[in-house]
Amino acid sequence: MSKLSERKTRLVAEFSETIRERGRSREVVMRLSEYSIAVKLKGTRTWFEISPASVYNLAVSKEVARQKAEKATAKKARAR
Repeated sequence: MSKLSERKTRLVAEFSETIRERGRSREVVMRLSEYSIAVKLKGTRTWFEISPASVYNLAVSKEVARQKAEKATAKKARAR
C-alpha cells in the first residue's frame, strides 16, 4: 500500500515496496514537484533527482527491450 501526503507545493509518496540496503529493508519514498522527481529510501538522507522526461525515456526503453525479448522467445518456440 502506498501513502500520500500533500505539502504546500510538493507531493510526497511512500511506497510499500522495499529495497534492501546496508542490511535493512527500507521503503521507497518519492517527492514529486513540477520539474523533477526525487527518490530516496526511508530512513536515509540522500535524495536522487531525475527529470520526468528521463523517467519517460527509461520506461520506453525498458518496454522496447521487453518486447524484443518476447519476440525472440516466440521465434525460438516456433523454430522448435
